[in-house]
Amino acid sequence: MFINTEYQTNTIDLSLDFYGYEDCPAGYSFGPALRDNFVLHYISQGRGTFHYQDQVIELAAGDFFLLKPDELTFYQADSKEPWSYYWLGLSGTKISHYFQLSEIYQDAFIKDKTSLGSLQVGQLLEKIVKEAEQAHSPRLYQLHLIGQIYELLFQLGQLAPQESGDKGRASYQLYLEAKRMIESRYSLEQLSIQAIASELNIHRSYLSTLFKQYSKLSPKELLLYVRMQRAKQLLEDTQEPIKVIASSVGFSDALYFSKAFKHYFKRSPSQVRKKN
Repeated sequence: MFINTEYQTNTIDLSLDFYGYEDCPAGYSFGPALRDNFVLHYISQGRGTFHYQDQVIELAAGDFFLLKPDELTFYQADSKEPWSYYWLGLSGTKISHYFQLSEIYQDAFIKDKTSLGSLQVGQLLEKIVKEAEQAHSPRLYQLHLIGQIYELLFQLGQLAPQESGDKGRASYQLYLEAKRMIESRYSLEQLSIQAIASELNIHRSYLSTLFKQYSKLSPKELLLYVRMQRAKQLLEDTQEPIKVIASSVGFSDALYFSKAFKHYFKRSPSQVRKKN
């Protein structure tokens, strides 16, 4: 049995992009390959190997493994007891932060935890996949689905919490505060990375270093990402004029916004709206 379905929750912080389930044949492998988003797997039965950063990790039923953006990975089902697994493809401006609350972000897998705790998290992931497949009211159901994914990430952090020292926590909190400022003030035209660094009493280069450590996006790239994703959402969900949408995401010049939008998505604002 194989299921692989695309899903669009149309949110910025956390988005379910696709989900699936597969009973793998003996020796089935995937990769080496790169991903654009996070893909969380839960092994429901069988066993196999997960190759990550020069390690070959033996995994079995009850274990988890995580494919991370822009990291080369390879995995293969056992030749005698091939595994079956459920997966969720996740993205969003805060998804990296949520995974960093668990040791799975650093290690890319979780194994040998208490069978009850692992089973509870795995069953929730399995439930999300099955319910997403049977959704009858997409708009209303998105709220329920996203709530379950937040609960899944919370339980994952409880199952295998990420430990960090005081210095690490301090730098991470600075990163989170800068991220929060970008995500809450993106609509302000005068918002700049220098202004954020100054408000946090740190040098701009140090702020960039923090983002390099904790995120795949620089502060400038994150600001553009948030603005573009919000603009796309407004274009798809409202009938507001493009000039109003441009102003809503921090652009005073609608023409400049349209050029930036087309450069980012390879489609103009009007094309996105027409398609929707």
